[in-house]
Amino acid sequence: MNLKLVIFSGLMTALIGAMIGLGVAKISQRELRTKIIVITGASLGFAIGAAYESVRSQPREND
Repeated sequence: MNLKLVIFSGLMTALIGAMIGLGVAKISQRELRTKIIVITGASLGFAIGAAYESVRSQPREND
């Protein structure tokens, strides 16, 4: 497992998650929760991206 690739994938999906969070915050028009929504989107994006890349980079087992 390439740790640099896992972190890079997590950061890229965190950026995408933050952009989605900004969109949701704009649509919901709640100015008090904008930071929370963006941070949540970025955190979920990082977790999903890192998990996906770590699973993808593991060698396959042949039965």
